[in-house]
Order: sequence, then structure tokens, then C-alpha cells
Amino acid sequence: MKTDLMEAQPPTAGGTSAMTRMRYGTCEVDVALTAKTVRRVRNLISSCLSLWGLTELDMRVGLVSSELLTNAFLHARKDGEASVPVKVVLTRTPDGVFLSISDPNPRHPVLLDPRETDEGGRGLALVKAISNGFGCSSTAYGKDVWVTVLHPS
Repeated sequence: MKTDLMEAQPPTAGGTSAMTRMRYGTCEVDVALTAKTVRRVRNLISSCLSLWGLTELDMRVGLVSSELLTNAFLHARKDGEASVPVKVVLTRTPDGVFLSISDPNPRHPVLLDPRETDEGGRGLALVKAISNGFGCSSTAYGKDVWVTVLHPS
């Protein structure tokens, strides 16, 4: 009996491919992340939340996932590469969801204190503000950046 509800997706026009596995309470995506696939992965996460009846978390999880995926694309990608291999795991918990994004760069993200005139540097502060927990763990592969997003009180 197959446990996967979704199988490997064919390469997109840009040559990006993804392997998606979904089991009760968990959605995993292995993807060659590009600037265009950030939105596609975020949409898949939104679909999982909808399937699980957790639409009240969609805006917060969508913002967090967009920021963390964009960071992985910008900071874990090697010079000259069009994509970076990323694993996304979304897990349903009794109180909400746990989201982990793994990339091959061992360097942990740094929470910045940007000036008003800086164009960037606010993403992790946003992640920290709208999630209920945020952290990073080193792995043999690189790192896992994770967040928890709980049901509203």
C-alpha cells in the first residue's frame, strides 16, 4: 500500500523539480529552490494547512515560509548557481504546526537591527514576531531553520 499521496512533480519550464511526500500530519518537499519556486512551495504549504483544517494559520505560516525560503535561496545558494537544494517539512501538532527548512549552508541566520533607511534585514525579526518559536540547528548537511506557529489563543 502506498503511503505517499503525492508523487514526484515533473520538472517545470525552468528545469526545477520537486519531490513531495504527504502523510497524515506531515508534508515534506525536497526542491531545487529558485526565486520562482518560493511561491510554489508556499502555495503547497497553504494547501496542506487547508487540507488539515488550519486555514487560520495560513497568513502567518505563509509569511514565515516565504521569508525562510527566500533566505535559503539568497544565502545558501552557491555563486553562479540558479538553485539551492532545500527540504521543507511541515508537521501538524496538537497546538498548530512546526515548519523546518533545511539548506546546505552551515552558517546560521543572524537577527539584525536595521536602520530605518536600510532596505533589508527585517525578515528574521518578522519571523520572530509572528511565530511562537524560532531557532536554527546545525546538521551534517548544513542547517535546519525552524519555527512553530500555534493556534490563536
